[in-house]
Amino acid sequence: MKFKWLILMCLAPFLSVSVFAEDEESEKLAEEVRYVELKPPFVTNYGGPGKLKYVKAEVSLRVDSQSAFRAVNNHIPFLRHTIIMVLSQQTDESVTTMEGKEQIRLQALSELQEIMKKEEGEVMIEDLLFSSFFVQR
Repeated sequence: MKFKWLILMCLAPFLSVSVFAEDEESEKLAEEVRYVELKPPFVTNYGGPGKLKYVKAEVSLRVDSQSAFRAVNNHIPFLRHTIIMVLSQQTDESVTTMEGKEQIRLQALSELQEIMKKEEGEVMIEDLLFSSFFVQR
């Protein structure tokens, strides 16, 4: 009985360090990547004069820290406006091809990063993702 107790006492510090390291690692991972969902989805017309055509897109922004998450949330109206302007300037070709959608994504990302740089002094937005992208012609 004393032998088991002695072994347990010798191993106890190693077990607690292991558990502490796992908790610290999971907290670090939880703070590294965050997504800001821009709700509600974007619905806007595109294509200029003529028959009305619509695009509906669900957008999420990837940020890398809690402070970036808060800063991006403070500028949601300006960011949403910019995305609507980018979507409304599109053509049939750009909204129906994969290459066109990628160009839209990159253009919107670039403009949002520029806004955050002007407003907060840092880019803060790592990526822009379309969760869905629907077109009605």
